[in-house]
Amino acid sequence: MPTPTQSLDHLILFVPVDTATNLPNVPAYLKDNFTLTPGGFHADGATSNVLILLADGCYIELASFLDPKFLPTHWWGPDFNFAGWKDWCLTNASTPEENYDNVKETHGEPVHGGRKRADGVDVKWAVTFPKGENGGQGVRGRIPFFCHDSTPRNVRVAIDDEKTTHPSGALGVRQLTVIVKDQALLDETRRINAAILGGDGLEGKDEVSFQAKRVFEVEGLHGGAKITLRLPKDNEESKKVEKSGFWYGDVVLGAKASSGKAAGTKERLDGSGDEAGVRGIWIEYI
Repeated sequence: MPTPTQSLDHLILFVPVDTATNLPNVPAYLKDNFTLTPGGFHADGATSNVLILLADGCYIELASFLDPKFLPTHWWGPDFNFAGWKDWCLTNASTPEENYDNVKETHGEPVHGGRKRADGVDVKWAVTFPKGENGGQGVRGRIPFFCHDSTPRNVRVAIDDEKTTHPSGALGVRQLTVIVKDQALLDETRRINAAILGGDGLEGKDEVSFQAKRVFEVEGLHGGAKITLRLPKDNEESKKVEKSGFWYGDVVLGAKASSGKAAGTKERLDGSGDEAGVRGIWIEYI
């Protein structure tokens, strides 16, 4: 597999809103396993967030919708009650315009934005969304978007040892999975991700995988984040993709093995089954 040029920037995970604060109502299994970094409110008034910052530079954005009126045209809509993994984002060393030249077949032009932090510091970036109605609403989670920093990255993602030290030991993303309904959609999704991530991917039975770089290398986390695209394995998985044609989830985070946590073992943090959690968040011990 060729050396990837794209880095995994962040993942979007929707949780219910706390109506008292309008901030995400973070489930206990996330509070208990991760150090939470305060986020805030997006400028458009549609969403709020709390962050889980990882040592490899990627972060998980816990997001909540604030008002159903935004949902019909919002890129993360249209379901106000949706909970689970919703989107994933890449970044690279190119300018937004240079990156657009490479992905304009599948993505729209970059949109510049920003916000002012609570300490008065301006944060500026540009996002490049997949093509499609309402900011690519129908493909979010199947096709990644891009974020490029106009101000230094550490202004937007201010990581430090305290914020990236988690009770679960999580260091960074090992893998995420996208399940698609049929071979035709798998072929299309493979083609798009191949153009973005480079190479043809590694083939397995009814699946193909690519690799994204890490923003920062971390001792013990060898290789990049694995992006797995595959067909459903059983009737239960086929049901997951009936509505939208695809399903995104089963995010695996890497943590160092320790006493009682043998290398090569995995545990699910959010319970068994989608009803109990967020479409799968796992820790793999390495």
